[in-house]
Amino acid sequence: MIKVSRRKLLQTAVAIIPGFLLTGMNTAQAFSLKEAAATKLGSLVDKSSAIKVGKSHIYNGQSATGQQVKVVLTRTKKGLFAFNGACTHQGCGVSIQGSTLVCPCHGSKFKADTGAVVTGPNGSPPSSISPLGKFKVTESKGNIYIK
Repeated sequence: MIKVSRRKLLQTAVAIIPGFLLTGMNTAQAFSLKEAAATKLGSLVDKSSAIKVGKSHIYNGQSATGQQVKVVLTRTKKGLFAFNGACTHQGCGVSIQGSTLVCPCHGSKFKADTGAVVTGPNGSPPSSISPLGKFKVTESKGNIYIK
């Protein structure tokens, strides 16, 4: 029998589970960041008209290294913003609930317009985890691109 410590088992699960979660999610559109090298603007994500002011959308894609990526695009009166859609606690994919992004695994909440932490996992203070990572967003000729 192979002995595996609880810590090693949890580390392995944390590394594998987000990939399964991201792979199985349905989204409006998929994109590939591999195309970013081919254009100065980045990867085409959607039409500009798809995201209205005050709304957010989640997109699944693939990074230049082939890794699954979940991106949240939010349009405010100030502009269009893109964030990594994986919770910074353990990598679970967030969902949109109004103007908040919520992690289904431990309840962390983030502001959809800034990626800032509202509540950490299981009600812990915002300082307990990092804000969502940001992507560069560009709009050109009616299209949205990210890098």
